Amino acid sequence: MAFERTKNSDQTKVVDHTSHIDNTDRRLATLRRNNEESNAFVRACIESALIQLMESKPFSSITVTDIARRAGVSRNAYYRNYDSKEAILFEYLNGLITTIDVTMTKYDPLTQTREAWIALLGEVRGIAPQYRLLLEVGYGERIVDAMQRNMNRGPASAEAGPRYASRYWAGAICAVLEQWVKDGMTVPESELADIMTALMHRGVATVTEFGTGCEAPSPSPSQ
Repeated sequence: MAFERTKNSDQTKVVDHTSHIDNTDRRLATLRRNNEESNAFVRACIESALIQLMESKPFSSITVTDIARRAGVSRNAYYRNYDSKEAILFEYLNGLITTIDVTMTKYDPLTQTREAWIALLGEVRGIAPQYRLLLEVGYGERIVDAMQRNMNRGPASAEAGPRYASRYWAGAICAVLEQWVKDGMTVPESELADIMTALMHRGVATVTEFGTGCEAPSPSPSQ
């Protein structure tokens, strides 16, 4: 303990500097935590504002003033957190993919394939309006990129096998989700989960079952 003795008349006074330092550190930690929470709240407001505006206006015509006004923040607060509309969408997209990833990692892809698909489809149905907006502004490829990054996080991520396998699965899964959302999600989760489970478990063996084989074009009569 850091302290000093001071003479005050005939009494000795002990001044504990350690306690003062500890209190200061705690106050600073609280201020930092409050500031981080405040910034997180502002960012969430800005993200929500942009998504809401995209429901009624083309993305290209939405301005910083529009976003700040809808979010209830100043332009300075906007620029302290984001430097562009694209940066907002990118962070929002990463948040969606992280949510999906948390859901998917609860299931074993080999033994619980159907359950994983039902959970994934249920998650996407819950965010379908936002997912559709991302597709409408051309973020389909970025969704694939984000999902691939989440799939390919192992120590061998730069090697050909993991890199191409993660791209294959991310592309296939996102293509199915995109088609399902664009179709209005009319196919029930359970039915689509059955189809995807069959495809993932039996692969090319499902060609005849689903009529997805490729045939060479028949020669024309003149040939």
